[in-house]
Amino acid sequence: MRLLAELVLVAIAAGAVAICLACVPKRASARWRRATIPPPPRPKQLTQLERLVVMSEANALTAHAYLRPVLAEIASRRLAARGHALDRMPGSVGQQILGERLWDLVRPDRPFPDDRHGPGVAAIELAAMLQVLERM
Repeated sequence: MRLLAELVLVAIAAGAVAICLACVPKRASARWRRATIPPPPRPKQLTQLERLVVMSEANALTAHAYLRPVLAEIASRRLAARGHALDRMPGSVGQQILGERLWDLVRPDRPFPDDRHGPGVAAIELAAMLQVLERM
């Protein structure tokens, strides 16, 4: 008999809890949840560089006019730290230090590409060029 009374009490308590939870407004329960913090915005410069890399892969003119100056500036600073000047460097020395493809892109006397709508710098080539610059 005592067991039956305890079971009835448990059933009544469970029912009361269910009724109380159903009565809690949705807005109040939302306040109890942990507030989600939005991720910080991406830096504007990073977004611009990402866009430049994508566009430079598709178009030789974009690679020459926009990507080339960025890479030339980085190469110039890295070379200056080693006692070289990019604008006065002989081609053979430039190729030796920077590699053929990077030198061809950043050399001061580089003309505009003949086929301006042709392919630009492939992502794998750019990655290799950046590795050369990072090692300097």
